[in-house]
Amino acid sequence: MIPRALSPAFLKDQRQMSPPSSAPKPGSASFRTYLEDVVRPLLKAHVSRAQASVMIDLLGFLEQQRYDFSGGRAFQTRPLSNAALAERFSVTVRSIRRWLADLESLGLIAREYRKNPHHRYKNLLNRVRLKGFCDWFKRKLQATPDSLSPPKKKDFQDKSITPENHRDQKSAPPFPASGAIRYDAYWASLALRHLPDGRSRPCMNCIAEKFRGNLKRHSIGFDHPSVEKRWINFCAAARPVT
Repeated sequence: MIPRALSPAFLKDQRQMSPPSSAPKPGSASFRTYLEDVVRPLLKAHVSRAQASVMIDLLGFLEQQRYDFSGGRAFQTRPLSNAALAERFSVTVRSIRRWLADLESLGLIAREYRKNPHHRYKNLLNRVRLKGFCDWFKRKLQATPDSLSPPKKKDFQDKSITPENHRDQKSAPPFPASGAIRYDAYWASLALRHLPDGRSRPCMNCIAEKFRGNLKRHSIGFDHPSVEKRWINFCAAARPVT
């Protein structure tokens, strides 16, 4: 006689009661699958093998430059300059522009230009959207079995590449744009908690000035959702006073 715990009817009921598989998350592993299944055959049909390899390397580098926090940036890069890309691949800026134009014509990327107000040339920095990967991942979510409901737009757009279980960052007040940080109870408490302890603790006002400069260099607003985490990491990385 088969025990009830091993009977086919009991196992079938357990499978039906088990929760459905979780939806996939956009990450580097899924991006490599997308490159091999979609991008490589598409490029081989339009460009030479050597140029296809170069463009795949470029897409791989752009994938590394994606934002690692939520807010619809799971399929966007940080602001990148053509000169920085040219230096990374040891080519001219003209070659980078041609490669990006070819990838854009194939529907693999979409460039979103941003003007740098501190530079006399327009469109010095541009943010690259991985449009082809976004569309491919959206279809992958829709084809995921055992889903309780159709995937929502927020499931594949507003999630972090490396999601973390953290509290809502919208509750954090904006970082003070000027003045002494020690008089702000919220940000000063974070600084005291993560700066080096004892007599080696650096001046939090000096650390705050350096942090403001870091935010301005990366074109990040003082009320951005990632500012709190950036401030914590910035304080933890501060060198103790010797």
